[in-house]
Amino acid sequence: MSEKIPGIYQQLSAERAMRPAHILALTLFALLTCVFGLWTGPRMGDHECINAIAAQNALQGGSWLIPELGDVPLIRKMPLGVWAIGASSAAVGVVDSSARDVTPFTARLPSAIAGVLTALVVYWLGTMMFGATAGLVAGVICSGSPALMFFARNAQVDMILGLFCTLALACLYRAIHGATHRRLFLFVAYGAF
Repeated sequence: MSEKIPGIYQQLSAERAMRPAHILALTLFALLTCVFGLWTGPRMGDHECINAIAAQNALQGGSWLIPELGDVPLIRKMPLGVWAIGASSAAVGVVDSSARDVTPFTARLPSAIAGVLTALVVYWLGTMMFGATAGLVAGVICSGSPALMFFARNAQVDMILGLFCTLALACLYRAIHGATHRRLFLFVAYGAF
């Protein structure tokens, strides 16, 4: 039994490199679960509308530092969600000059992108911990989970927060167990946190 353990460890060590085919397959699956049909989703809820209207006000009036809903400043939550919605609306407006307003699609797009990136970070973490196959399985499970699919289609900051928490933990693991660039990954973990 003791002779098998080093062999298994060497096999896992050789498999800890991320594979381009895995990344492509996982990205396509995550795009399918997080982005596909985003433009035809259900009506936006109350809290989603608050973020979308605040982003629209920021785009029109320039109140980016402290977003406002009407004349009331939104100071109960971080403005990251409003900034992301405003940025996605501005980016879509650059591509299509007739679409400069915040739409349900542009309001939900940052969360969908964060959902795809979360699945890729889970793949990276799983690959570092247990190998590329386990990382791919973890990424697919993450992409197909109902919670990720729900929050990736929601115009709130929850999915973005989940992405940054996952990234912070993955970078912290990499900094502790990696052989090179430990300090860089510690700084990225701190910034993501």
